[in-house]
Formats: sequence, C-alpha cells, structure tokens
Amino acid sequence: MASPLPPSGLLDRIGLWIIGAIAVFAMVLLFLPSLVVLIISFDTRRYVSFPPEGFTFDWYRQVFQHEAVVEGMLNSLQVGVTVTLLCILLGVPTALVCARGAFRGVGALSVFVMIPHMVPGIVLGIAVLFAGAYVKVGPSITLQSVSITVYVLAVMVRTVTSRLQRLDPQLDEAAANLGATPFQTLRSVTLPLLMPAILAGAVFTFVEGFDNISVAIFTHGFHQRPLPVELITLVTQTNTPLVAAVSGVQIVLAVGALWVISRTIGLDKVSQ
Repeated sequence: MASPLPPSGLLDRIGLWIIGAIAVFAMVLLFLPSLVVLIISFDTRRYVSFPPEGFTFDWYRQVFQHEAVVEGMLNSLQVGVTVTLLCILLGVPTALVCARGAFRGVGALSVFVMIPHMVPGIVLGIAVLFAGAYVKVGPSITLQSVSITVYVLAVMVRTVTSRLQRLDPQLDEAAANLGATPFQTLRSVTLPLLMPAILAGAVFTFVEGFDNISVAIFTHGFHQRPLPVELITLVTQTNTPLVAAVSGVQIVLAVGALWVISRTIGLDKVSQ
C-alpha cells in the first residue's frame, strides 16, 4: 500500500523554504565579492590578503594622488556622460517609434536595435575599431563613446519601451481632445510620464559607459585610457590594496547613484 502524500500545506512551506534558500544564496553570490573587496581596501598591509590585519584610509588617499588613476577616472567620467547623453538622444525617439510606430517593419527595427547588445563586446569593439579606421577615426574617447553607445543603446530603448507599453493610450487621446498638438502631448504628457524610465536607463548606460572593458579595450586612445583599462595595468604592476581601493570608489559611486534615484523618484517607480 502506497504511503500517503504529505499535506499540501507542508509541501507549500517546503517549497517556500527552498525558494528562500536559493534567493539568499544568490544574494550572497552578488554581494560577497564586493564586500570582500571593500574590506581588503582598508588593510594596512602592502599586499592583498584576507582577512586584513588593520584598518587604514591610506589606500583611498593614494587613489586620488595617483596621477594615472585620476586621469583614468576623468576619462571614464567623460565617456560615461557622453554615452548617457547619446543614449537619451537616440534611445528615447527610437523607443517611441518601436512602441507607437504603425508602419511595416517596426518589429524588425526593434530586433535590429537589440542585435549590437547581443553581440559579444569584444567582437563589437573590433568591428568599431575597423570601421573607425575606414573613416579615419582612430582610437580615442570619441570612438570609445560611440562604440559603447552602440553596445548599450538597447538598454535605454528597452527600458523606455517597457514604460511606454504600460501607459494608457487614452491619455494621448484626452490631450488631443483638449486641443493639444502631438508635440505638446509628447512634451507635456508623455515625456513626464517617461522620466522614471529615462532616468533608470541613464543610470544603467552611465555605469556601463564608465565601467565597460570589453569594448573600451579596443577603442580607447593610448593616452586616454579609461579607468577599467588602467585597473588592468595596475593589477599587472602592483599587488597592493590600491586596486581594491579603486574598486571601492566605483562601488560607492554605484551605490550613490541608486541612493539619488531612491531619494528623487523612488526605486519602486523605476521599474514601473
């Protein structure tokens, strides 16, 4: 005689415990490496080791005294801002066309926008490098900014498109009934409602422009190395916690960007 099955309530609790354990394990995988890097960055020893023997801010002080690192930060900042502006200027209109377009081929356009982001960054970096050489644009901040924009433009487009698809189309009809022109509707109704998605896409594209290595390693200028490339050089030249301190600065910047969003529009509205 077969043994009776456990009650459904017990099975539900077991399933919830398993899902909770997997979620906790995923969170540990996400945060533990960053936490270890932050802890190492305060170590008093002149070599990377864990756990640390003491606590000091000297490595962070050296970060802003290291000329190559500071220059790399400024270069990455310039690239990040340029990529963000280009993605907003190109991505928002593209998203409007993909979401509201009523012409044949709008589906193909949506797929075409996604293709560069699906291609490995190394392949795209080499392709843009060759294309730049064809039009006589050598490795530089300009070429790096354009290549990363091509790579991450899909992030802005998909983020804004997702928001557009949730908007009630009757809002446009109501604005038209009140006498608003299509441009006035876009400026006064659609764009304000899209601001959470645009801001979210701007943060994602800025972080990608600031930290990208797979594309930037092929398109950066020799005397305009971004911070990720500079970090590779540091790793090959030194074994001090200076590299961990630079990584700590990047972690703080990322957390700061999320804090700004949470204090302005709220993290819950970014996903809407």
